[in-house]
Amino acid sequence: MRRHDIPEDILRDALGLDPDGPRYAVTPLRQLPRNESTPTFPTDALPAPAKRLVDQAAKAIGCPPDAIALAALVALGSAIGNSRVVQPKRNWSEGAAIYGAVIAESGEKKTAAVGAATQAIQKLEHRLQREHETAMEEFAREVREYKVEEKDAHKSGLAAPPPPRKPDAERVLTNDPTIEALIPILKENPRGLLLERDELVGWVKGMDQYKSGGKGSERQFWLSTWSGRPVSVDRKSQQGPVSVLKPFIGVIGGVQPDVLEDLAENREDGMLERFLFAYPGAINAKWTDDDISDTTLAEYRALHERLRELSMKTDDEGDPIVGALTFSPDAKEAYINAYDMHREEMGRPGFPRYLRSVWAKLEAYMLRLTLIVACCRFASEARGVAERVELEDVLRATKLTDYFKEQARRVFGTLRGYDEKKRLLEHVATFVEGAGGTWVGTATDLHNKLPYVHKPNRPDELSRFLKEAAHDEESFTYQSKTERIKSDEGEWESHRVLTLTIENGVTA
Repeated sequence: MRRHDIPEDILRDALGLDPDGPRYAVTPLRQLPRNESTPTFPTDALPAPAKRLVDQAAKAIGCPPDAIALAALVALGSAIGNSRVVQPKRNWSEGAAIYGAVIAESGEKKTAAVGAATQAIQKLEHRLQREHETAMEEFAREVREYKVEEKDAHKSGLAAPPPPRKPDAERVLTNDPTIEALIPILKENPRGLLLERDELVGWVKGMDQYKSGGKGSERQFWLSTWSGRPVSVDRKSQQGPVSVLKPFIGVIGGVQPDVLEDLAENREDGMLERFLFAYPGAINAKWTDDDISDTTLAEYRALHERLRELSMKTDDEGDPIVGALTFSPDAKEAYINAYDMHREEMGRPGFPRYLRSVWAKLEAYMLRLTLIVACCRFASEARGVAERVELEDVLRATKLTDYFKEQARRVFGTLRGYDEKKRLLEHVATFVEGAGGTWVGTATDLHNKLPYVHKPNRPDELSRFLKEAAHDEESFTYQSKTERIKSDEGEWESHRVLTLTIENGVTA
C-alpha cells in the first residue's frame, strides 16, 4: 500500500504509532473491554483558546474535560457554519457540523460542563435578541410613518414609496424548536445555528410525535441536516413550501447511560452513527477554589467571534456560497495516510460489522474536525494567512478522531454486544500488519510480544484461538509446523512455529 513521506517522529506521535515498532506499525487501539480505563481526551489537539478553557473549566467544575471539549468543538463548528467547507477532492466536501452527545449519569455535572463551552454563544444569542427587539421597535415606527406617506401619496395621485423591510432576526442558538419554526430561522440565518439540549433522548423521542403513528419527516430532517442536504417544510400559514438549500445545525446535549439505547429508538437509519460521543469515567471531585480566568473566557469568546467573522457570501436566493479549503501538499499526504489507515482498520480481521457504518461517518468527521481546527488556526493568525489546511491541522484532527473512535467502540460495544474474541483478533491483526503483513515465530514469542492485556493466559490457548479464527476470516491465515531451533544455550530443540499472514482488505 502507498505510504507517504511524512517526518517519522511527527507522524508516529500524532497518529499513535509505536515508536519502537516496525515502520508505520499501528499500536493497538487504546479502548479495551469495558472494565478497562476510559480514554483520555487529547486536549493538546484543541485550538489553544479552547484547550485553556477546557483545562480550567474541568478543574473548576470538578469533571473530566471530555464533555467541555466536545461541546467546544460543536460550538466552534457552529460559528464557522456554512462559511467554509474542506474539500479533499472535487466532488467531496465536508462542513463543520457536529452532532455531539455527552454520556453521564445524572448529577455528574454534564450540563455545567456543556454550559462552560456554550456560555459565550448563549450570551451572544441574548444580545442579538435585544438588538432585534430594538430593530423591531424602529420597524414599527417606520411602518407608522409609511402609512401616513402612503395615504398622502394616494391623495396626491402619486405612487406610494416602497414599504419598510421587516428586519431579520439574527440567531446563533436554539433549544427546542419545531421543524416548522426552525426552517424559517435557518432561511434568515444561512450561516447556521447551534442546538443545545439538556437531554437528547427527549429531543429524539419528540421527533414526529404529532405525526400519525409517530412516523413523519422530522427525523429525516435531522438526518439530512447532518449531511447538509436541502430540506423543506409545508406550512399552513403560507402557500407553498419553505426550503433551505444548505441547512447547518450543530447539536450538543446529554444522555444518561441507562437510556442511551433510546437514542437509537431501535431504528437502523444511521441517526446514532451521526453522533460523536464523550463517555468519560465519573470522578468524585472535592471542593476547589479553581476557576476559569477572565482572560481565558475572553480569548475563547474572541475565537468564537473571529470564526463568525469569516466572510460568507450569499446568492440571489439568499443561499450561502461556501468557501472551500484545500490542502497544502504535506497536509494532503498526512490526510491520505490517515484515511488509508482508517480504511485498513475497517478491513482488519475481527473488526465488528456493527462498527462499519460508524467508521464511515467518522471518515466524514475526520474532515470536519480538520476544518474546525484549520479555521481556528488561520482565524487567529495575522490577516493575509492562506486559508488552507496545513499539516498541523491534520495531525490534530487525527488525534481527535482517534479519541472519538475509542468512544464509539465503547458506546456501540455496550449497545450491540462487546465481543472480546473479535477484539483480540483485531489486536493480533494489527500486530501482524506492523510486522509487514506476515509474522513468524513460536506461540510463546507471540504471547510475550502481543500488547494486549486480556489475551489468553497460556501461549497454546492463544495458538488454538488463532487457528479457529482463521477458519472464519478469509484475510487471516494461520500455519503451524514443527522446526528445530537452537536455544540460547546452544541446544537444538523442537518448537511449533506459527506463520500468521494478513491480507489487507484495502485496495490501492
